[in-house]
Amino acid sequence: MSAAPAKVTTGQSREIVAASLDHLAQIVLPNGRFIYAHEAGDTGNVHDGYNLLRHCGTVWFMARAATATGPTPPATLDAIRRAAGYIGRKLEPAPWAKAGQPSLALVGRGMVKLGGLGLGLLALSEVRKLPGALPDLPLGPDETLARMRRYALDEIDGDDFRHKRLLATGEVTPFRSDYYTGEAIFGLLVTGPSDTDLTRVTTSLMRRGYGWAQQSHWMAYAACEAAERGVVQPALGSAYLTGLMEGILSDSHYRARRQSTPIACRTEALTRVLHLARRRPDLMTPDFLTRIRAHAAENLSLQLDWYQDGQFWKGDDARKVQIDYIQHNATAFLHWADLEA
Repeated sequence: MSAAPAKVTTGQSREIVAASLDHLAQIVLPNGRFIYAHEAGDTGNVHDGYNLLRHCGTVWFMARAATATGPTPPATLDAIRRAAGYIGRKLEPAPWAKAGQPSLALVGRGMVKLGGLGLGLLALSEVRKLPGALPDLPLGPDETLARMRRYALDEIDGDDFRHKRLLATGEVTPFRSDYYTGEAIFGLLVTGPSDTDLTRVTTSLMRRGYGWAQQSHWMAYAACEAAERGVVQPALGSAYLTGLMEGILSDSHYRARRQSTPIACRTEALTRVLHLARRRPDLMTPDFLTRIRAHAAENLSLQLDWYQDGQFWKGDDARKVQIDYIQHNATAFLHWADLEA
């Protein structure tokens, strides 16, 4: 029988978060883009590609980490400002917006992806909390976030959202992501009140267990926000999150892949629920929360197999470091440090 994994300590978690933030700050280029992917320990050995959604998610982590670990060195603050400015430059008016209701779309390669709006909302709202980090936004932060929210809310379609459009024509493409809906709901709930349509769609999705099959960490974030803010009834919040957590606890095939980020995303979900339980202890039983905590602790120990010097690489089969690998893994350690404090 293999030995139980060593417990990850609060101090260790904080060191990982700080080192990850520092590494990400070092790979922000003058124009605000990141060195998107590189070999572990060698930022000169780069991989091709770029993903705007992952850029936004990474900036969200950086701002959260800087707030948690402060005081923030000027060079790190400047890196966050440049990376957030890159997001701002990707915002364009949606040509198909309703008259008198201007909105802002987050545009990459002529396409507008709903998930990008959700993560962009998270990133800019979190950067705004960090003194001196918010870039110049021509419309100002309030109006910029309001118009981004309007775009995302306008994409509600029945009991879900439209996921992807062509900017030039507004044509909705057939593309569907397993994660965009959760990202959008989460971003909308973090940045403003829930209106009737958002409450309706969130309730409907949670009632039918949307995201359970994917063990979606973004729906975990969204459902926790909905439960904490009273957007859904306590019974629904409890039932939804119990189902999502049971899926992760009872089917850990994701661990067998021996890759850092599939594990990290589940750890994010587990630890976000543990944070919710601090404020809403009525939603889950103590025994169930103990199981969640133990599973999260085991995951964190596994994630260390692919970590060194602020970098998380893909897994046993590749030492590629990508910005979202750092984001998801380091976010899990950020959550853990707060829980154990």
